[in-house]
Amino acid sequence: MKEIGGYFELECSDNPFYHKNGTLFNTARNALRHFVKIIGIKKIFVPSYTCPVVFESIKQENCEILLYEIGDDFMPQMSFPKDSYIIYSNYFGICGKNVDYLSETYPNLIMDNAQAFYSESKGIASFYSPRKFFGLPDGGILLSKIDLPSPVEKSVSFDKCSHLLKRLDLGANAGFADFQKNDYGFSGLPVQSMSALTESLMGNINYEMAKQKRLNNFHYIHEKFIEINKLKIDLQKDDVPMVYPLLLEKEGVREKLIANKIYVAKYWPNVECKFSKYILPLPIDQRYCVKDMEFIVEILREKINGQN
Repeated sequence: MKEIGGYFELECSDNPFYHKNGTLFNTARNALRHFVKIIGIKKIFVPSYTCPVVFESIKQENCEILLYEIGDDFMPQMSFPKDSYIIYSNYFGICGKNVDYLSETYPNLIMDNAQAFYSESKGIASFYSPRKFFGLPDGGILLSKIDLPSPVEKSVSFDKCSHLLKRLDLGANAGFADFQKNDYGFSGLPVQSMSALTESLMGNINYEMAKQKRLNNFHYIHEKFIEINKLKIDLQKDDVPMVYPLLLEKEGVREKLIANKIYVAKYWPNVECKFSKYILPLPIDQRYCVKDMEFIVEILREKINGQN
C-alpha cells in the first residue's frame, strides 16, 4: 500500500537517464557476474591491465580467466579464437576506435564500459558504473543482446551516502575515509537490482550538460599537452572521457598535483606496468570549468619545467 503524508523524503526527479532500458544492478561488478553466470561462460579472456574487481567477479562464478596484454594504443596484443568470450575495457572512455574494430571482429565481445558511461553498447554485452561519472552511492547497468532475468532482490543505498554528503558540507578530505569504506564494502555483495535511491538520483542528472562540459574540458587539456602526452589519443564521436589520461614518465608529478588539491587516482596499482605507474588521470568532469583546467595546466607546467 502506498504511503501518503508524513515527512518529506529526498527530492528527486524521474527524468529518463542513459541506459535506463538496461538491467539495473547494485554494482557494475555484479552486472558482469550475473551475465557470466546466466550465459554459463566457462573461459574468458581478460586484459591484465584492469580493475581487480573484474577478476574477482569472474572467479566467483568459477570461470577460468585467460590473460592478455595491451599495447600503447590499448589494443590487445594477440588475436583470439572467433567464438571466444573476451572482456575489453574502454580505457578512460577514449578507445572508441578500438571498440569498433573488436566488436566487428569478435561477436562475443563483452565491453567493460565502467570508464565510458556515455558509450553505446557494442558486442554481446556492455556493463557500466555510473558512480564513476556522477555523485551516486552505487549502481551498475548491463546492456545485452540476450534477454536476461533481472535480480529478484532489490538493494538499499541509504547507508552508502555519507561520503557524498560529507564532501558537500565539509570537503573531499573529510569524506575520503567514508568513500574508501564504501568502496571496500562492495566486495562480496550479493547480486541485487539497483536501489530505489540510486535510481531516483540518476533521474536528477543533466546528462547532456555533463557530457558537453567533459568534452570541453578534455579538449582544452589535450590542446595544451598533446605534444608531451605519450598516449596518442584519437577521440571518436561516441567517446566521452572519464578523465584526461596524461602519460608522463616523470617522477613526483602526481605528488605535486595532490599537494595542490588536484586529486588524481592510480589505475590500477596492483598491475605492474607503466600505465598504472605513470598515467595521470586529470579531472575534467562536469564539476569544473576552463578556469579550473587552467589551474591544472599551470601546476603541471611548473613541475614539468623543473619548479618544485
